[in-house]
Amino acid sequence: MGLFDYLEEKRNEAVRRRRLREASKVFTGIALGAIGGVLFAPQEGKKTREEIAQKSREAADQAKEAAMDVRDTVEFKAYLAGEQAKKTYNDLKETASDKKAQFDEDVEVAKAKAEAIGEVIKSGAEDVKDDVDDAAKDIKETSKETKKELKDAASDAKKDIKHSSNNIKNTVKDTSKKVEKEAKKN
Repeated sequence: MGLFDYLEEKRNEAVRRRRLREASKVFTGIALGAIGGVLFAPQEGKKTREEIAQKSREAADQAKEAAMDVRDTVEFKAYLAGEQAKKTYNDLKETASDKKAQFDEDVEVAKAKAEAIGEVIKSGAEDVKDDVDDAAKDIKETSKETKKELKDAASDAKKDIKHSSNNIKNTVKDTSKKVEKEAKKN
Protein backbone atom coordinates (compact mmCIF):
# COMPACT_ATOMS: atom_id res chain seq x y z
CA MET A 1 0.00 0.00 0.00
CA GLY A 2 1.58 3.22 -1.13
CA LEU A 3 1.34 6.65 0.44
CA PHE A 4 -1.48 7.77 -1.85
CA ASP A 5 -3.46 4.60 -1.13
CA TYR A 6 -2.93 5.14 2.57
CA LEU A 7 -4.09 8.75 2.37
CA GLU A 8 -7.12 7.75 0.30
CA GLU A 9 -8.00 5.08 2.89
CA LYS A 10 -7.76 7.67 5.67
CA ARG A 11 -10.03 10.05 3.74
CA ASN A 12 -12.56 7.25 3.15
CA GLU A 13 -12.38 6.33 6.81
CA ALA A 14 -13.19 9.91 7.83
CA VAL A 15 -16.14 9.96 5.44
CA ARG A 16 -17.44 6.68 6.91
CA ARG A 17 -17.16 8.04 10.45
CA ARG A 18 -18.99 11.23 9.48
CA ARG A 19 -21.76 9.22 7.81
CA LEU A 20 -22.07 6.97 10.86
CA ARG A 21 -22.42 10.03 13.13
CA GLU A 22 -25.04 11.51 10.80
CA ALA A 23 -26.94 8.23 10.63
CA SER A 24 -26.92 7.88 14.42
CA LYS A 25 -28.31 11.41 14.74
CA VAL A 26 -31.09 10.58 12.28
CA PHE A 27 -31.95 7.34 14.10
CA THR A 28 -31.91 9.10 17.45
CA GLY A 29 -34.19 11.82 16.09
CA ILE A 30 -36.57 9.24 14.66
CA ALA A 31 -36.66 7.33 17.96
CA LEU A 32 -37.22 10.47 20.02
CA GLY A 33 -39.91 11.65 17.62
CA ALA A 34 -41.64 8.29 17.78
CA ILE A 35 -41.52 8.24 21.57
CA GLY A 36 -42.76 11.82 21.75
CA GLY A 37 -45.59 10.99 19.35
CA VAL A 38 -46.58 7.98 21.39
CA LEU A 39 -46.46 9.93 24.67
CA PHE A 40 -48.58 12.76 23.36
CA ALA A 41 -51.03 10.61 21.41
CA PRO A 42 -54.53 10.41 22.87
CA GLN A 43 -54.59 6.69 23.70
CA GLU A 44 -55.10 4.60 26.75
CA GLY A 45 -52.08 3.98 29.02
CA LYS A 46 -51.67 0.25 28.38
CA LYS A 47 -51.45 0.73 24.62
CA THR A 48 -49.03 3.63 25.05
CA ARG A 49 -46.78 1.53 27.30
CA GLU A 50 -46.84 -1.29 24.75
CA GLU A 51 -45.82 1.11 21.99
CA ILE A 52 -43.05 2.58 24.15
CA ALA A 53 -41.79 -0.93 24.89
CA GLN A 54 -41.87 -1.78 21.16
CA LYS A 55 -40.01 1.40 20.22
CA SER A 56 -37.44 0.70 22.95
CA ARG A 57 -36.83 -2.77 21.55
CA GLU A 58 -36.41 -1.28 18.06
CA ALA A 59 -33.94 1.30 19.40
CA ALA A 60 -32.00 -1.44 21.18
CA ASP A 61 -31.89 -3.47 17.96
CA GLN A 62 -30.60 -0.42 16.06
CA ALA A 63 -27.92 0.13 18.71
CA LYS A 64 -26.87 -3.52 18.41
CA GLU A 65 -26.66 -3.18 14.63
CA ALA A 66 -24.54 -0.03 14.98
CA ALA A 67 -22.24 -1.83 17.42
CA MET A 68 -21.90 -4.75 15.00
CA ASP A 69 -21.05 -2.33 12.18
CA VAL A 70 -18.41 -0.68 14.33
CA ARG A 71 -16.98 -4.08 15.28
CA ASP A 72 -16.82 -5.08 11.62
CA THR A 73 -15.05 -1.81 10.82
CA VAL A 74 -12.46 -2.41 13.55
CA GLU A 75 -11.87 -5.96 12.35
CA PHE A 76 -11.45 -4.74 8.78
CA LYS A 77 -8.99 -2.04 9.84
CA ALA A 78 -7.02 -4.56 11.88
CA TYR A 79 -6.90 -6.81 8.84
CA LEU A 80 -5.70 -3.91 6.65
CA ALA A 81 -3.01 -3.02 9.19
CA GLY A 82 -1.84 -6.63 9.25
CA GLU A 83 -1.73 -6.73 5.47
CA GLN A 84 0.24 -3.46 5.45
CA ALA A 85 2.73 -4.90 7.94
CA LYS A 86 3.11 -8.03 5.79
CA LYS A 87 3.61 -5.94 2.66
CA THR A 88 6.16 -3.73 4.40
CA TYR A 89 8.02 -6.82 5.60
CA ASN A 90 7.95 -8.34 2.11
CA ASP A 91 9.14 -5.06 0.59
CA LEU A 92 12.01 -4.92 3.07
CA LYS A 93 12.87 -8.53 2.37
CA GLU A 94 12.82 -7.88 -1.38
CA THR A 95 15.00 -4.77 -0.97
CA ALA A 96 17.51 -6.75 1.08
CA SER A 97 17.52 -9.48 -1.56
CA ASP A 98 18.08 -6.93 -4.33
CA LYS A 99 20.93 -5.31 -2.40
CA LYS A 100 22.51 -8.70 -1.77
CA ALA A 101 22.29 -9.50 -5.48
CA GLN A 102 23.86 -6.13 -6.28
CA PHE A 103 26.59 -6.79 -3.74
CA ASP A 104 27.23 -10.26 -5.19
CA GLU A 105 27.40 -8.73 -8.65
CA ASP A 106 29.87 -6.12 -7.40
CA VAL A 107 31.96 -8.88 -5.85
CA GLU A 108 32.01 -10.70 -9.20
CA VAL A 109 33.03 -7.48 -10.91
CA ALA A 110 35.73 -7.01 -8.30
CA LYS A 111 36.96 -10.58 -8.91
CA ALA A 112 37.02 -9.94 -12.64
CA LYS A 113 38.95 -6.74 -12.02
CA ALA A 114 41.34 -8.63 -9.77
CA GLU A 115 41.99 -11.15 -12.55
CA ALA A 116 42.52 -8.33 -15.01
CA ILE A 117 44.84 -6.70 -12.52
CA GLY A 118 46.83 -9.93 -12.32
CA GLU A 119 47.34 -9.70 -16.07
CA VAL A 120 48.30 -6.05 -15.83
CA ILE A 121 50.78 -6.71 -13.02
CA LYS A 122 53.01 -8.34 -15.52
CA SER A 123 53.09 -5.18 -17.59
CA GLY A 124 53.38 -2.50 -14.91
CA ALA A 125 53.18 -2.09 -11.13
CA GLU A 126 51.78 1.46 -11.17
CA ASP A 127 48.76 0.53 -13.27
CA VAL A 128 48.04 -2.39 -10.95
CA LYS A 129 48.04 -0.22 -7.84
CA ASP A 130 45.51 2.20 -9.35
CA ASP A 131 43.14 -0.60 -10.39
CA VAL A 132 43.28 -2.23 -6.94
CA ASP A 133 42.52 1.08 -5.28
CA ASP A 134 39.54 1.69 -7.59
CA ALA A 135 38.15 -1.80 -6.97
CA ALA A 136 38.53 -1.41 -3.21
CA LYS A 137 36.78 1.96 -3.28
CA ASP A 138 33.92 0.53 -5.38
CA ILE A 139 33.42 -2.37 -2.99
CA LYS A 140 33.63 -0.13 0.06
CA GLU A 141 31.13 2.38 -1.36
CA THR A 142 28.72 -0.35 -2.41
CA SER A 143 28.98 -1.92 1.03
CA LYS A 144 28.30 1.42 2.74
CA GLU A 145 25.37 2.20 0.43
CA THR A 146 23.89 -1.25 0.94
CA LYS A 147 24.22 -0.97 4.70
CA LYS A 148 22.60 2.50 4.74
CA GLU A 149 19.75 1.46 2.44
CA LEU A 150 19.03 -1.65 4.50
CA LYS A 151 19.07 0.42 7.68
CA ASP A 152 16.72 3.01 6.11
CA ALA A 153 14.37 0.31 4.83
CA ALA A 154 14.26 -1.34 8.27
CA SER A 155 13.58 2.02 9.91
CA ASP A 156 10.78 2.76 7.44
CA ALA A 157 9.24 -0.66 8.06
CA LYS A 158 9.39 -0.09 11.82
CA LYS A 159 7.69 3.31 11.43
CA ASP A 160 4.98 1.84 9.16
CA ILE A 161 4.27 -0.97 11.61
CA LYS A 162 4.18 1.45 14.55
CA HIS A 163 1.89 3.81 12.61
CA SER A 164 -0.44 0.91 11.69
CA SER A 165 -0.46 -0.22 15.31
CA ASN A 166 -1.32 3.29 16.52
CA ASN A 167 -4.11 3.51 13.94
CA ILE A 168 -5.58 0.23 15.18
CA LYS A 169 -5.35 1.40 18.81
CA ASN A 170 -7.01 4.71 18.00
CA THR A 171 -9.75 3.01 15.99
CA VAL A 172 -10.41 0.55 18.80
CA LYS A 173 -10.56 3.42 21.33
CA ASP A 174 -12.90 5.43 19.11
CA THR A 175 -15.08 2.38 18.54
CA SER A 176 -15.21 1.60 22.25
CA LYS A 177 -16.22 5.16 23.02
CA LYS A 178 -18.92 5.08 20.34
CA VAL A 179 -20.29 1.78 21.53
CA GLU A 180 -20.31 2.97 25.16
CA LYS A 181 -21.97 6.21 24.09
CA GLU A 182 -24.59 4.34 22.08
CA ALA A 183 -25.13 1.94 24.97
CA LYS A 184 -25.61 4.84 27.39
CA LYS A 185 -28.12 6.45 25.06
CA ASN A 186 -30.19 3.29 24.92
